[in-house]
Amino acid sequence: MSASQISSRARAYALYTGAPRQLACDVVAALPPDTPLIPAPAEHAQLLFESEIFYWVLNSQRHFFEYPLGIRYVQPTAASLRLHLESNTSLDSLLCGLLPCRMPMRTGRDEIYGLNGVRICARTERGIELHRLGQPTSLQLTGPSRRAFEKAEAALAQRVEDNGGEACWLAEGTWTDYEKQWDDERQPIAYDSIWRAAAWLPSGLLRRLGLLHTVAVPQVVTGHEARLGEFWVLEMDHFSDTGLRRAELLQALTDPVNGLPLELRGHRDLTPGEGLGLVLLKSPDRSATLQLRYDRVDYPEKDRADMFRAIRQRIGKLTSEAPLPLVPGGRADG
Repeated sequence: MSASQISSRARAYALYTGAPRQLACDVVAALPPDTPLIPAPAEHAQLLFESEIFYWVLNSQRHFFEYPLGIRYVQPTAASLRLHLESNTSLDSLLCGLLPCRMPMRTGRDEIYGLNGVRICARTERGIELHRLGQPTSLQLTGPSRRAFEKAEAALAQRVEDNGGEACWLAEGTWTDYEKQWDDERQPIAYDSIWRAAAWLPSGLLRRLGLLHTVAVPQVVTGHEARLGEFWVLEMDHFSDTGLRRAELLQALTDPVNGLPLELRGHRDLTPGEGLGLVLLKSPDRSATLQLRYDRVDYPEKDRADMFRAIRQRIGKLTSEAPLPLVPGGRADG
């Protein structure tokens, strides 16, 4: 592969993953010829694992971060996925979402929160690696420092204990009794057939998370799933004085080489004070739907002035905005 080809592919890799330029160049240079820049997981267990991870990312990362969802960049391979977290805050909230714990409920029946059966299988200088017991799965988390991971994990374990729960991830190498019961009763969401058929979408979005700040310009991203994982929503709030870059994100998501098998089915313009802007995407086989919701919100800065300055600096690097294509008869409400 020539230097110009490596440079071009590295730009595309950085666009989709958010990876720093040098890392993108190193990854692309090491790839065999004709290898996809953003590979799909080789194992179905990994695909399902990542679909659950994306679910918990959307449910736990509901703070203001410099980068959407508190993730600076991702590094996908056929066997694993790496998430590089931007700060101690994003690390704390993500571990709360991912590490499994049994918590008592008012109904009298305990529930498992987090990724059932997941354990820390390795600790590195800058993070940890998670896997699910008995399955070929891997999630690498890197971030501020090993000490930050240790403090976040210890604080979470203490909170679980204080609330009368059980930190299941501390049972290294084995299932806890309640986790095994939870799994035997097929409680985890990834057992549902509709979820399994659509799992490629949340996994694919997670592997392309960089697009939310290298192409799109939201200040805050949240989201949720519906219809047992067949319908996914990304809610993107923008400053009142910035563009939306909907067409740019749409083009990247549906790119025939590096994007996902999604087709534009409709869109609705943003009406300030009256209605959200919507873009609706569906897969040709109708197994999964993605709705992008746009709004403009000027949140009070209060004690977040430094964070808002960092967000504006990130957004200020992207200024152009193209019009969305017309979709005859299209709808955006799903």
